[in-house]
Amino acid sequence: MTTAECKWHSDDYGFDRIYAVGKYMSSKSGEGWDDLLSKHIRGLKKYPNYAEPLGKAVSLCVQNLFSELNGWDFLTPVPKHPNEMTNGYNQAETLASIVSNSLGWPTASALVKVRPEKMKSFASRSSRKAGVKGLYAFSNSLSLTGKRVILIDDVTTSGSTVSECAKVLMDSGAKAVNVIVAGRDVFVN
Repeated sequence: MTTAECKWHSDDYGFDRIYAVGKYMSSKSGEGWDDLLSKHIRGLKKYPNYAEPLGKAVSLCVQNLFSELNGWDFLTPVPKHPNEMTNGYNQAETLASIVSNSLGWPTASALVKVRPEKMKSFASRSSRKAGVKGLYAFSNSLSLTGKRVILIDDVTTSGSTVSECAKVLMDSGAKAVNVIVAGRDVFVN
């Protein structure tokens, strides 16, 4: 299903589709809180060693389910602001490295986050969409003209972050953007 066909995400912009390994339960009240994927994604937030199995899962999904992503120009992670990296790493960057190594895809850091901002501080989907405006910028480190870019992150919840990142990539010359994540949060405010 494309973004335009999704009743929850039809107002997202900048990308065609979000590909996910599976559903992610961020809320203890939701069914699936204890599933293996959700546990690994929550673990990834604190411990980089969870990146290896999640990156391999993303790679296997591309090889076996999302083969239309093969041949895209490069993979770029959703950035964190340096002040947000309390654990010393960016989950999306670590996943990008593992997926890149597994699939032989080139990786480039095409985006920067201009200020620290936690998405959890926004109570609703509409406040998240407003809160990410201007939060990301093109890093000016490469030419995107005519490039097909895969944006990678650990999780997408409201789609606001990847929408804003994809918009920046498209405004900087990318021909197309798709998104791949380990988990798609099924708990949306």
